[in-house]
Amino acid sequence: MNRMLTVCLLAAMCAMPVIATAAKPAPKTLARGDLPGGFAIGSGSPSLALQIEVLDGKVTASAPAGDAPGNLRAARSGDATQTTLMVSSTLPVAVKFDLYVSADGERFEYASSCGVTPGVSSFEMWERPIQAFALGNPRVLPKGRMACD
Repeated sequence: MNRMLTVCLLAAMCAMPVIATAAKPAPKTLARGDLPGGFAIGSGSPSLALQIEVLDGKVTASAPAGDAPGNLRAARSGDATQTTLMVSSTLPVAVKFDLYVSADGERFEYASSCGVTPGVSSFEMWERPIQAFALGNPRVLPKGRMACD
């Protein structure tokens, strides 16, 4: 009986990493033309911005802000070896967004990013030069839950 229990526990422990890995989505790489609609795309200098409307705790509309300041903004800094993107929001709720980065401005890779809370900026960094960013798909985070993925 103890041997059977030990085998079952070992089998379960060995299976856990496979289950955890299988649940995590693989990083996506998209051509510039394949980026979803509604994304703000640019170098981040000057700022890249979205104008987001929130009603009853949900995003009801989102669009690139163009030359307007927008209420979710991303600004780049850095040099030839490192790129930093500072993301800030003037929304009254915490938001999470999808972020894609590109070294050549044509092929975009999904990048993990952290949600932004009201009054606090988020900083994303890469140890390489990034030429362009795509920012979109904003969603309201539940209160007390901060997501970085």
